[in-house]
Amino acid sequence: MIKRGVSPVIATVLLIMIVVVLAGIVFIWARGFLSESAVKGGKSVETSCADVNFEVQLIFNAEECNGNAAIDINNIGNIPIYGVQVLRYDSSSGSIDNVALLDQPFDGGTVTMGESSFACIGISVSSGDTFRIIPKLLAEKGERKIAYTCPEENGATVAYD
Repeated sequence: MIKRGVSPVIATVLLIMIVVVLAGIVFIWARGFLSESAVKGGKSVETSCADVNFEVQLIFNAEECNGNAAIDINNIGNIPIYGVQVLRYDSSSGSIDNVALLDQPFDGGTVTMGESSFACIGISVSSGDTFRIIPKLLAEKGERKIAYTCPEENGATVAYD
């Protein structure tokens, strides 16, 4: 009985191909860590989020929102706020929902120091609802501008009692 195996040349080519494919996968994976970070005011946008200072208030039957509820944002810091993300906490079910905003007039503009603006909420608000308002900042990443949503701990909480 004659045993036949893979020739040394083919085995070497297969090993080289496997190494090249693995190196490509590692390169693509690591490229995400080495990407250029977004900046705001000459520093990393993540550190700018810690400097955002704003007050938030829940307004019911807001005239600007055709009788819907609105969130009034007052920027008392020196970092312009580009927009907000709104999360609703439901204590009865323990769920967290991302709330769609009907009208956010400062999206595309900013709420600068000392200014205030509002965002209309597209859901009905009832007693016991708690909202977490998370600021968005306009940052630069290379030559383009991006909206960066700050981490949740940089937000403000408002509740309907």
